[in-house]
Amino acid sequence: MNILVITSEIGFDGGGMSLSCSRIINILSIDNSVKIVMSGQYPVVTANGGYSPENTHGIRCEYKLKQDCSDYQDVDLIIGFGGKFNGYYSALLSERLGVPFVLCLRGTDVNIAKWSFEDNWYLKEACSRASKIVCLSNEMVCNVSSSCPNITDKCVIVPNEIETMDVDVRFANLPHSVIIGTAASHLNEKKGIANLLYMVKEFKSMSNIPIQLQLVGVIDSDLKEEYSKIIESLNIRQNVEFIGYQPREVLYNTMARWDFYVQASVCEGHPNSITDSLRAGIGFISSNTGFIAEVLKEKYPMLFFDSWKPAIMADNLLKLIHTPKLLEIYPKAYQELLSYCSETKISNEWKTLVNQPFTNQVPPGIENLLCVGLHDIQGDIHDSITTPTEVFENFVRFVKENGYGLCSMKDYLNKCKEERRRWIVCTFDDGYMNLADIALPILSKYSFNATVFVCTSLIGRDNSWNFKDSKLRKHLDLAGINRLIEAKWEIGSHGVTHRNLLKLTDAELEEELSRSKESIDCLAGNTISYAYPYGAYNPYIQSQVAKYYKYAFAVSQGGTSIVTDSFQLKRYSISEIYQMIESSK
Repeated sequence: MNILVITSEIGFDGGGMSLSCSRIINILSIDNSVKIVMSGQYPVVTANGGYSPENTHGIRCEYKLKQDCSDYQDVDLIIGFGGKFNGYYSALLSERLGVPFVLCLRGTDVNIAKWSFEDNWYLKEACSRASKIVCLSNEMVCNVSSSCPNITDKCVIVPNEIETMDVDVRFANLPHSVIIGTAASHLNEKKGIANLLYMVKEFKSMSNIPIQLQLVGVIDSDLKEEYSKIIESLNIRQNVEFIGYQPREVLYNTMARWDFYVQASVCEGHPNSITDSLRAGIGFISSNTGFIAEVLKEKYPMLFFDSWKPAIMADNLLKLIHTPKLLEIYPKAYQELLSYCSETKISNEWKTLVNQPFTNQVPPGIENLLCVGLHDIQGDIHDSITTPTEVFENFVRFVKENGYGLCSMKDYLNKCKEERRRWIVCTFDDGYMNLADIALPILSKYSFNATVFVCTSLIGRDNSWNFKDSKLRKHLDLAGINRLIEAKWEIGSHGVTHRNLLKLTDAELEEELSRSKESIDCLAGNTISYAYPYGAYNPYIQSQVAKYYKYAFAVSQGGTSIVTDSFQLKRYSISEIYQMIESSK
């Protein structure tokens, strides 16, 4: 089998994702041809700046996607590491190549993604397209399920492998002094460092046992400055040492001088550092998160903090130091872990996973919305805004004769799921008067309706704001809007002034979104739908639109799932709808 692994990190000296990726590649390479793509390496040089500097990232990604599609035509399976951009890129490439996609979530990419609109969006996109989702713990499955409902049947738990070794735990200094440590390639607040500093302070107030905390890993200068301020305020300068980055083999020697490895993270997948500490011959104490806690907490509760509160953590550490027969506990705990995570067991689980028959990575069915996007209806000449009257009437008749219907977004959502298969959401942007005069009678003839997105400051005015339009058009006035409302059309928002949201300040963006919703709610009742002017949006814009609306429509980009694409719903042209209906016969 030809497997393509897409990652942003790789290497045995890197962090959790880096190490995990490297080990899995080694497993897969035994029986398969494995190639590696770094998602952040772009094949074409692109300059920054210009009229639309925000497009630079998208241009680079598009170059890369097309180049990778050309370079990896022989791929049978894609494995993407991480639920952020890397997972999303893996999903897009798998769709272009028409091959299954397995998403490997490693920890932070899912456990705290729900607190970032952009990360959560990427996670939803990747999960919705994946054939299988590999998690490291039950906690991760729960978190991915809260962000992406109805995908738990795709999730499997495959923990990290751990190396077979003789565990010889030693505590040379206890109980006269205690050295604790924590480590990561990049040491930051994900590891709960600030909380550890407060724990050291609490420990000193509880016990006369001297305590030393050693921190191994790269720390950003601004974060280190913050830690230094905390250390000074707590008067623990003599108790804390910053060691800096160390390669994994060097770190083992450093760990061997510690009495306990301390894992204080608020969330973990399967921390390699705990098994590294056992390999170095020392014990550990950990927060109650991730695979290791799920496996060992019930049998060995003394190895896990009862809380993230520093005073409770300090008390737990003190009790652990005085636990009877502590030297006998860690080898037993290690053997328990080994029963789940031996190299042979994990290797077999991965081989079984990649050799199974995969279903289509894009789930079919009723949640995929089909939507047509239009502007004005009049005359007999096409342009970028105008659909000729006869063309529109023929389209509506064709839809009806082929067993489909046209409706507003609100009506679509009110239909049962089985009904939705035969309905197309019909939308009109800008809100021109011809919708009431021409489109309304045509749709009403077949008992159809639509959604029209209006700009609230343009109601009753002409289109002189649009210097690119050669035709003079009249926007709907209040009487026209009321005629549409009486015919059960949905009135959605297109903003206040039809300005590109990407070019607005935060205050202007807030004004466009809040004022338009307030006005339309007064006219037509609660509005749930929004259309981006010019189809322009990004993850930040989506997050702001989400404060006021339940759904947002793009133009030709986006997706069709009303669950994962609710703020980037794609719209098709009349000709594309014709092709889809014809091909389904």
